[in-house]
Amino acid sequence: MKSKVLMPLLLLAVLGVPGRAMAHALETNYVLEEANKVQFTAVFSTGEPHKKAKVKIYSPDNLTEPVMETETDENGQFTFDTSEIMPGEWEVSIGESGHQDILTVPVTPKGINLNEISEAPRHQSPQIPLVAIVLSGGMGSAAVLSRKLRSIK
Repeated sequence: MKSKVLMPLLLLAVLGVPGRAMAHALETNYVLEEANKVQFTAVFSTGEPHKKAKVKIYSPDNLTEPVMETETDENGQFTFDTSEIMPGEWEVSIGESGHQDILTVPVTPKGINLNEISEAPRHQSPQIPLVAIVLSGGMGSAAVLSRKLRSIK
């Protein structure tokens, strides 16, 4: 009897864990305008520009608080001018979670090396604790239901 109650709850718990939505993936392209200026263009997988996307720029010595915030224009573009900033690995975040790209832009005293711009590691929240919470809640509910069913007999 326990397995008849527990198995559907376990299945619901596993299937109920949210996955990453890929309906409109974000793609960010970039071109070097000058030695110290790179233009980013953010578009969805459909080719539509990501208009008015939030842009946050983080300095190499503080990746938690943005030093600059702006947004893309109607064409999904913005330009990052590095001529007045310190050298190092700058992080550029375009969009918001679900539709977001995070790029690392290496800035040197001579400018930006376009070939070294890379995708920064994503800061995703771990889903294992969520699974544990859902499973323990489902198992607790099953135990309570099982006791109630026993008391009815």
